[in-house]
Amino acid sequence: MRRLLLSLLVTGIAVLLITCGKPNDTALGYWDNAVTLFSQSDYQGAIRQYEKINKHFPADSLAVPAMFAIADIYKNNLGDTKKAINIYKTIMRDYKDSDRAANAHFMIGYVYANDVKDLKKAEEYYKSFIKKFPTNILAPSAEWELQNLGKTLDEIPELQIITQENQAAE
Repeated sequence: MRRLLLSLLVTGIAVLLITCGKPNDTALGYWDNAVTLFSQSDYQGAIRQYEKINKHFPADSLAVPAMFAIADIYKNNLGDTKKAINIYKTIMRDYKDSDRAANAHFMIGYVYANDVKDLKKAEEYYKSFIKKFPTNILAPSAEWELQNLGKTLDEIPELQIITQENQAAE
């Protein structure tokens, strides 16, 4: 009897040790947890859940969107543009064959232009984006951003027309 209990105890501990540290959820489960935490303004908690997707399921279809979500939280909710840019660079490096690598490249230029206000870096990234991805759907946006780099909204003719139309409609 004693041997049986000892054997069961050892087996139980072995099972616990083997499963310890492994994800007990799916990528979608971590995603759902992150969305819930984000909606509760627990941004760090959401980031941790998104990071679990990349740690445990790096090849899952949610891995790159999770990285974009993390970058978005750093940029828009935590005001840490440096971390956001670093995440976009990681996407470019680790998922260079993904369609989303181009989006990350574009976003680096966008953050430099609109958040960091480093127009030289923004120009560098927009130009390299256009060179690397000339047929990408964002290429015209990168060209437009380059043409209007450093201008205020009042200095951009296309936006003046929209503002005037909106004022006339009111």
